[in-house]
Amino acid sequence: NVVRDSSFLQNDEDVIVWLGHATFFIRLGGVTLLTDPVFGNVGPVKRQSAMPVAPEQLRGLDYVLVSHNHRDHCDEASLKLLSGQNPKTTYLTGLKMEDLLKDFTGSQTIQTAGWYQQYETDTSKIKVYYLPSRHWARRGLFDTNTQLWGAYIIQAGDKTVYFSGDTGYGSHLKEVGDLFPTIDYCIIGVGAFEPRWFMGSNHIAPDDAVKGFGEMKARTLIPMHYGTFDLSDEPMGEPRRFLQQLEKEGKVNGALKLLDVGEVLKTGGPTPVPSPKERGGLGDKPSL
Repeated sequence: NVVRDSSFLQNDEDVIVWLGHATFFIRLGGVTLLTDPVFGNVGPVKRQSAMPVAPEQLRGLDYVLVSHNHRDHCDEASLKLLSGQNPKTTYLTGLKMEDLLKDFTGSQTIQTAGWYQQYETDTSKIKVYYLPSRHWARRGLFDTNTQLWGAYIIQAGDKTVYFSGDTGYGSHLKEVGDLFPTIDYCIIGVGAFEPRWFMGSNHIAPDDAVKGFGEMKARTLIPMHYGTFDLSDEPMGEPRRFLQQLEKEGKVNGALKLLDVGEVLKTGGPTPVPSPKERGGLGDKPSL
């Protein structure tokens, strides 16, 4: 389902809105972010779920996060459109990505980071960290893994959000929970996982996403990376059905929020499932 309601763009409520695939509009404490913007087709791969809002409406963004260079997460046309209507946006991405993003956006405000590094932000308003993921990177024939891929922790207001980018299952998920003891929302991929023998090292399956979510001790699981592009062997609706079955079996240790594309999740007030840990973080700089 696609919810066509752009009213969230006209107010200042704290929200998480899924725009399809790995693209989220997030507003926390008055700071607005967009993750992995992809608004149309990815080369020959056709978009199957419509954009819930016109991309031209996405203005006044404070940050655009680009997790890695794969075309279904780093789309030239989408970034060019955004840059034209968001001249003051800061782009946050991985090491060695600055030339690619500068080429797409013309921006001079691009920050790159290695794993476990914190970006330079107004920490009284927002803190953003770049963290490991189990994946890879390539744009052309001869640049495999020359640019870094990763995940993010976003802390603003009284909320902490994890955004996985692309990842396979691994010990890094538990480690995120150790480093950030209270994660309110875990946004994690659940699609493009079949056949597992081939996809598993780079894309996490729904059951492993639930396992990693539990190890992270996060409160609310928000699945992504399914239903928009047909990228692998499983049916496009399979990740959602799989998660619903896991929830029915009582295997989701926390709240599962299966968003429709365009659905607005309001994050003001307490998150639905209490965490056994105390809230924490890395402070202004990671002490690792």
